[in-house]
Amino acid sequence: MKQKTWPDRSDGVRFTAFPLSKPNDNEENIILLRRSKIGSKPSLSPTDGPDFSALPFDILTKIAASFNFPNLLAASLVCRSWRDALRPLREAMMMLRYGKRFKHGRGGVRRNLDKALDSFLKGAARGSTLAMVDAGLIYWERGLKEEAIALYQKAAALGDPAGQCNLGISYLHAQPQNHKEAVKWLHQASIGGYTRAQYQLALCLHQGLGVHRNLYEAAKWYLKAAEGGYVRAMYNASLCYSSGVGLSQSRRQARKWMRRAADRGHSKAQFEHGLALFSEGEMMKAVVYLELATRSGETAATHVKNVILQQLSATSRERALLLADNWRAVPSSR
Repeated sequence: MKQKTWPDRSDGVRFTAFPLSKPNDNEENIILLRRSKIGSKPSLSPTDGPDFSALPFDILTKIAASFNFPNLLAASLVCRSWRDALRPLREAMMMLRYGKRFKHGRGGVRRNLDKALDSFLKGAARGSTLAMVDAGLIYWERGLKEEAIALYQKAAALGDPAGQCNLGISYLHAQPQNHKEAVKWLHQASIGGYTRAQYQLALCLHQGLGVHRNLYEAAKWYLKAAEGGYVRAMYNASLCYSSGVGLSQSRRQARKWMRRAADRGHSKAQFEHGLALFSEGEMMKAVVYLELATRSGETAATHVKNVILQQLSATSRERALLLADNWRAVPSSR
């Protein structure tokens, strides 16, 4: 499958749990006991510790809407009022889990997108932005773009980076397109550290979609996404370093990012890296990367690979192809 890399006209962090400190039970009991002895009404001053129960429930649920299960569980253990307020979101996590099982056919159930969508919608109704995004994805895949965008909008407004990113991409592909809104939400998700949004924002800056064309800013976001593990951004960052567009020209940095993209399965990067190895006389390694690129559909790699194979012994040819057979991509964010 070919990856979208250098801009094409068709291209269009979750919250972490904040520090949860619990008042020392012994110290609190001593304070209350002393006050009761002098007839004062037991109450805690601001210096005695945070009064977590005072946070309005609607604010709490909005803050926790994009929490994953571990963070949600940690927040539920803060105090009884938080536990009660967050019960719908804990139920939403169960709905989300069921939905993913049906979506991917895991956990002993058959794949069933209708049941998956139903579970995601139940989770979304309980306030989970994670469920909103997953439901939106199914709607989008079914061509129900208005329903998908409506869910992305809810998730984005609650601060979910995936919802913000998907909303931005949706505006790039909607009819009519809305590039300014797309850039707005992609930028929001990007500053939150969402690598896919960073890459898409870089494409918009590179092409001048919804914003003035700015190659320096584009290169900056390509590099941020690359550093976050986004493979397509690694390839583009390599091109920026190689050409000196947006980044200071550096052959070493260009090679580094090209290899990282190649090792993570980017077919064009595998072809480019194979050519670089060939030019340096690294025939065996070159054959491996060119063979991988060929298998991924890079037909131009085939001719170069065959030329090199003719220069290798039978043993070396077999060894190179065996290495390609056993190759596994390095995990990445995309």
